[in-house]
Amino acid sequence: MKIAISGHSGCGNTTATHTVAKILSIQVLNYTFRNLAEDLQIPFEVLQQSSIDNFIFDYLTDLILMRRSQNASVIVGSRLAAWNIDSELRIWLYASLEARASRINKREKAKGIPYEEVLYTTLKRDEQNSKRYLQVYGIDINDRTELDITINTESLTVEQVSSLIVAAAQWAQENSLQRTHSHLPRIRKIIAKNLNTPEDLLFDPSYEINIKEIYLNSLKK
Repeated sequence: MKIAISGHSGCGNTTATHTVAKILSIQVLNYTFRNLAEDLQIPFEVLQQSSIDNFIFDYLTDLILMRRSQNASVIVGSRLAAWNIDSELRIWLYASLEARASRINKREKAKGIPYEEVLYTTLKRDEQNSKRYLQVYGIDINDRTELDITINTESLTVEQVSSLIVAAAQWAQENSLQRTHSHLPRIRKIIAKNLNTPEDLLFDPSYEINIKEIYLNSLKK
């Protein structure tokens, strides 16, 4: 069973992903810019700064996520997992901006940042992410018509959110969902073109890859 969970910062994505994975005894797949920086042997701060106007790091991160998600049972939690992972169940977690900012503020209480500042930062991050996803893959993150379920996490406990996801996963396993995934073919083509790699490399595990070599070759284009 492959499950993809997405949502804005502060919606409970990470917690729900790990809780559901534990209940269903499936692997959590998580690969971030920080992991990529380690694999490329680039300081994370340098990669993060370079990624502002260079989409190559998005393509490399998603390449790894797509390849590793070929496992039969896996749960992927990321901003775009519901769009770029070929999963049997695609979920969007939702909570209002105010609720998410409050959660983030509590989580980072030690930093002493005022709630109002966290609220503004969260809003700007949402706007920047939405713009980036549109630029990188042509994905409007506000259009969730092809996703299976939206869960409002604002007034639910972690256990309640996880129970809903587990129930949906069990139902999806027992029933063949009639659905489309119109974004995935385009995303694969975009990644393959920009990394100068065969498209099959994104989903065929028989292809062996060297992520650093792919990165260095892409710089020669």
